[in-house]
Amino acid sequence: MIFWIAVAALAAAVTYAVTRPLMQTHQPLADASEADLAVYRDQLAEIEADVARGVVTESEAGSAKAEVGRRVLRHSGGKSDSKAATDAAAPGSLLKPIYLATSLLLPLASVGLYLAFGAPGLPGQPLSERVAAKVDGTKPDDLIAKVEARLRDHPEDGKGWEVIAPVYMAQRRFSDAASAYASAIKVLGETPPRLQGFAEARIRAENGLVPDDARKALQTVLAADPKRKEPRIWLALAKEQDGKAADAASDYRALIAEAPEDAPWRAALQDRLNRIENPGAVAGNAQSAKPNDKGPTAANIAAAEAMSPDERQAMINRMVSNLAERLKANAKDKDGWLKLIRAYQMLGRKDDAVKAVADAKAGLAGDTAALQDIDDMVKTLGVGG
Repeated sequence: MIFWIAVAALAAAVTYAVTRPLMQTHQPLADASEADLAVYRDQLAEIEADVARGVVTESEAGSAKAEVGRRVLRHSGGKSDSKAATDAAAPGSLLKPIYLATSLLLPLASVGLYLAFGAPGLPGQPLSERVAAKVDGTKPDDLIAKVEARLRDHPEDGKGWEVIAPVYMAQRRFSDAASAYASAIKVLGETPPRLQGFAEARIRAENGLVPDDARKALQTVLAADPKRKEPRIWLALAKEQDGKAADAASDYRALIAEAPEDAPWRAALQDRLNRIENPGAVAGNAQSAKPNDKGPTAANIAAAEAMSPDERQAMINRMVSNLAERLKANAKDKDGWLKLIRAYQMLGRKDDAVKAVADAKAGLAGDTAALQDIDDMVKTLGVGG
């Protein structure tokens, strides 16, 4: 009922707006003849004044007055014709039927068209509910499939390969991750993060063994950045696998000596060293290796191999939480935001991913390149879509 009352009110308002000009009586402009007569009177007054001053004679004044009188007579005749024309142009009774017909037909036609083509019984569809339904119905596998389809059509999309590689790692699709990193390196070139990602994917694909191509990549990373801990850890593990226990132990000791007391990967390295120095000793608790807030290190990954699936998932959740806390203190860390957004999306925490995107854009405001990287990831992973 309320809907139809609103329709009636709207139809009445529109009808009034359309037909109002038809019912207005157009008042003629003020008659210009009155002004003309005033001019003629002024002329007669000036003639009288000229006679009084002796400027003109009585006979001259009489001729001038006669001329003014003839003008007045001609003007009076024109006035009558003008009035008749104005009266003829006034709105007549013909406009009233038009007004009435429009008043009836306009609302009736509007309602008829709405009933014919509209859907008054259609339930409401709030935007929030539509967005929620769309997000909830999108599975991580569907998002990955979309990215994979795009990469099949556009293998030159290096950014796409770089984005999907860590996703494959999170899904334990290590061979696919290694291939993705290799494609990113081929298109975009070698960088320490890409080479290290490739090496870690290859190692995980080989169940912890460090293959030759991974070693080569790690050595390249270490040559470019000798302070990186992960390549040193993996290469120490490679020495251990090659039977070079003394060399591996020496590397582990050096890494432990350099590590702060509260380093989250220190315990895992100590456990590896204990295995070499005392092969019969029971390995330390893998959970003692707390995840780094910047993401898993080689030591974290080695420790995680001994965990159950539930323990491993709990470690991942702690890592994500630690990363989120760190970004609250350092909102300018673009790489951190990219990791957090990707982690939330692949864990199925879609709302957290959308919020992380908003927080990242606020923290990186003014950094055009960083914001573009955020937008690229949002598009690739379908965050919020």
